[in-house]
Amino acid sequence: VYYSLWRKVLKGFWWLVVAYTMLVLISIYTYQFEDFPVYWKNLTGFSDKQLEDLGLEQFSVSKLFSSTLIPGFFLLACILQLHYFHHPFMYITGLEHV
Repeated sequence: VYYSLWRKVLKGFWWLVVAYTMLVLISIYTYQFEDFPVYWKNLTGFSDKQLEDLGLEQFSVSKLFSSTLIPGFFLLACILQLHYFHHPFMYITGLEHV
């Protein structure tokens, strides 16, 4: 992999990971509301089984907490990396500073 290209793409990659994780959390959360499973079925055209395979199912409160805990912490770690550690990492790994 071309090193300087990898360094240029890295910030965009982190933004993509943050956006994807936020999309997953929002979709899981909105699916918990009473009328949203019907909206999701109409919007995607998927069956209940297909939506469940994607992780969209209605959970109890404790199960919802545990199912959103890992993606939530992953999102937090990605945001921390992007906002606080990305610039120092890019500085340390820069070829002009080796």
